[in-house]
Amino acid sequence: MEEKKTSENFMVKLASFIVNKRKAFIALFALACIYSAISIPKVDVIDDLTEYLPESTETRQGLDIMNEEFTTFGSAKVLVSNITYDKALALSKELESIAGISAVSFYDEDSDIDDSDERGDYYRDASALYTITLEEEEDTFVSQEAMVQMRGILSEYSSYVYSTVDKDDAASLKEDMRVIVVIVIFIILVVLIFTSKTYMEIVIFLVVFGVAALLNMGTNYWFGEISFVTNAVGAVLQLALAIDYAIIFFHRFMEEHETEDTTQATIIALSKAIPEISSSSLTTVSGMVALMFMQFGIGMDLGSVLTKAIIISLLTVFLLMPALIMMFSKAIDRTVHKNFVPAIRFWGKAVVKLRFVGIPIFLAIVAAACVLSGKCPYIYDVNSIESSKKNEFLASKERIQETFEVTNTMAVVVPKGDYDKEGKILKRLEAMEEVDTALGLANVEVSDDGKYILVDKLSPREFSEVAEVDLDLVRLLYQFYALENEQYSAFMKNLEDYRISIIDMIDFIYEQKEKGGIEFDDELSEEIDDLYQAVCDARKQLEGETYDRLVFTLKGPVEGEETFAVVDRIRNLAQEYYDEVYVVGDATSNQDLSSSFQRDNVIISVLTALFVGVILLFTFQSAGLPFLLVLTIQGSIWINFSFPYLTSSTMYFLSYLVVSSIQMGATIDYAIVITSRYLSLRKEMDNRKEAVIEALNQSFPTIITSGTILTSAGFVIGYLTNNAVIASLGKVLGRGTLISIILVMTVLPQLLLIGDKLIDKTELTRASKSEQEKEEHSDEKKK
Repeated sequence: MEEKKTSENFMVKLASFIVNKRKAFIALFALACIYSAISIPKVDVIDDLTEYLPESTETRQGLDIMNEEFTTFGSAKVLVSNITYDKALALSKELESIAGISAVSFYDEDSDIDDSDERGDYYRDASALYTITLEEEEDTFVSQEAMVQMRGILSEYSSYVYSTVDKDDAASLKEDMRVIVVIVIFIILVVLIFTSKTYMEIVIFLVVFGVAALLNMGTNYWFGEISFVTNAVGAVLQLALAIDYAIIFFHRFMEEHETEDTTQATIIALSKAIPEISSSSLTTVSGMVALMFMQFGIGMDLGSVLTKAIIISLLTVFLLMPALIMMFSKAIDRTVHKNFVPAIRFWGKAVVKLRFVGIPIFLAIVAAACVLSGKCPYIYDVNSIESSKKNEFLASKERIQETFEVTNTMAVVVPKGDYDKEGKILKRLEAMEEVDTALGLANVEVSDDGKYILVDKLSPREFSEVAEVDLDLVRLLYQFYALENEQYSAFMKNLEDYRISIIDMIDFIYEQKEKGGIEFDDELSEEIDDLYQAVCDARKQLEGETYDRLVFTLKGPVEGEETFAVVDRIRNLAQEYYDEVYVVGDATSNQDLSSSFQRDNVIISVLTALFVGVILLFTFQSAGLPFLLVLTIQGSIWINFSFPYLTSSTMYFLSYLVVSSIQMGATIDYAIVITSRYLSLRKEMDNRKEAVIEALNQSFPTIITSGTILTSAGFVIGYLTNNAVIASLGKVLGRGTLISIILVMTVLPQLLLIGDKLIDKTELTRASKSEQEKEEHSDEKKK
């Protein structure tokens, strides 16, 4: 008793300090808002999820090497429908003439071998498919300008552009989120008006939410960079997850204000709200912390930002909201209105009456859902997510796939220098049924008959035939090369036996031309320049300082067991020649994500349930009660993730990891609200059925407020953004929250009523109470 009084006195003193120093806190929050407003533009947003792959994965290591050593030129696939072949061929020439475009791949029957199958790869069903290669990387001005001009020409046709060159996900998502935030705010206003006791509280809530969101977005600058997922949904989730805190505090204030003046009511309400809200927030924080244990770095990113968001929301409610209540106290009193939330005792009576039917049905559904959720078909490729609203990128991909096959470009990165080994790997890749094309310096053909490749070492006569240059001039060039490289043995032996690789000879000839060491006529000089530029472009893409890159295109889907098996075969093939091999591409990225998902899935599920269970154990001092609450929410999670299997759809793996954690951490609060009310009421009421009915009735306003906002926010995000990742997260979160609300308002009260004896028997304080009763009984006997 003494400890409880001491605790209460401390809370009252803390609350009094906060209320008395309210002006200082307002000034502090104003400065923090200015800092955050300045910091928000400085936050670096990462659009590529592969950036969050663990450093130990092959894809991450391979991507780092490719970013450092190779140049990847921008590219695009363009489909033009309702066009004749002749017009399509003419259009390919027009596109190729655009500055910044280096090549347009299309079938030309006048210059290509007449092969109907090859033509079908480019022109089919009155549709033409062009593969565009740009002269520079995709983020340069030249590439961007080339895309603008290309789109200008294509505007006259029915065209579909599939490219990441001018794909601006950040701008598109920002535009979507503006609309989403407006709609979510409107929903919040409607819900708050419905559940409010005074209209002024809505203004106070919006100020508190706005400040908390601003501070969280601004302090993201501390992390340096965040993912586009976190950046997009962070504010909306913060709003939905933390809205309970402001509602609990304000409703406490209104209760106290019935008998106390504003200052005293605020102090008393705050002293009671701080421990209650802090305890409630722990379950939500535990879900976010569980995300941070993911091997996939997006978990740490999202978990840390949302944990910070909840802490900031708590501080804003505890430190700023009391000042706002004091500031607008007269307006609060003037705008008090009747309660719009109806009593739902009828619902409670129905739930109690059907408890012996409801629980068996629930257990049967949960058992089935547990099995079916384990069969959920997960996908790992971001471009394979089913989305209600599609951006141009995905819409174009789907349209192209209707007529043509979209291949998956990948690369094998190996140590530089051994062209023989590279050539053998490339030949074996080309022989694979699943591989469409394979390209490396070791298989670039330089003769029409395919006899010679770029890295072949040729004699002067062979080089003369390939280059169609006078043999005497070639011999002279070979002598110059030998002198320049101090290879004097070439003069000691027959010059015809001296062999130089084509690629080295092209470099040498260009160098001599630039130095003026050898003069060429204008036509030959221009040919040398073109040839040297082509070799340079090939080297930028395929040859680095320490590694070489072999690029190949894979047929079929970008993920799945069969695709992953093909990737493993290619990796094993390359490892026959090299100890160090990196296979890189969307397929390997998806394979790495699939592997990390197995681990992350177990860790998040176990840690979230464990954290929440421990928190509930200490909150309610009962070993049986946490089991009933976690069973209810975990049941809702299983039901949520059985939907993809039942509807024959797919589930993006990240949606499962993130939403399962948020759903457990956030919606367990709804169960806590009802359980706390029930435990309190059953001490006052003799009839426990009536206690359950009243607990549901009293908890309804809080649950309907927070639950409606989180559900609505999820569905609005899911159906109004064209970013497939965000859309998937939103839909699954909205559906999961709705299922949690239904189970909490129906099954949980039934479990509490039937499990009442279990709650009593597993109460941790039961033993100490029994000991205390024995001591009191013994004292009475002695007296």
